[in-house]
Amino acid sequence: MSRLKLSDIDFDSIMKKFFIKHKNFDEESWSEFWREYKKSPIVEDIRLIVDLYRQHTISACEFYLKYKDKPELLIHDFPEFEAELRDKFELRVPHYSWAYTEYNEWLFKEVFKDVLEDVMEENERGSK
Repeated sequence: MSRLKLSDIDFDSIMKKFFIKHKNFDEESWSEFWREYKKSPIVEDIRLIVDLYRQHTISACEFYLKYKDKPELLIHDFPEFEAELRDKFELRVPHYSWAYTEYNEWLFKEVFKDVLEDVMEENERGSK
């Protein structure tokens, strides 16, 4: 699997990959087609949807990176997580003793749970 870059989430790149892969366009026919097609109203609606997903992905990544290895900051900013984290990771107050690997895994699953659920469902469908 190749590494995804933020530029890969660009609308034109997504559309180009889709049409080349699923609609049998080549580079030249894609360019000709896209010059006209991208002006249609439905494409603007699709662009808005892609932009929303792109922003949502960026926000989720920023949230994860902000709180990765920083459970104290998460508790400071979101006190409602303190009891769950204390129970889950057997926190000792006042000096927290964190298992960062387990905490980071939990945080990742919390932040990306919708995506992970979709991937699990796809994997289950594919294995049947």
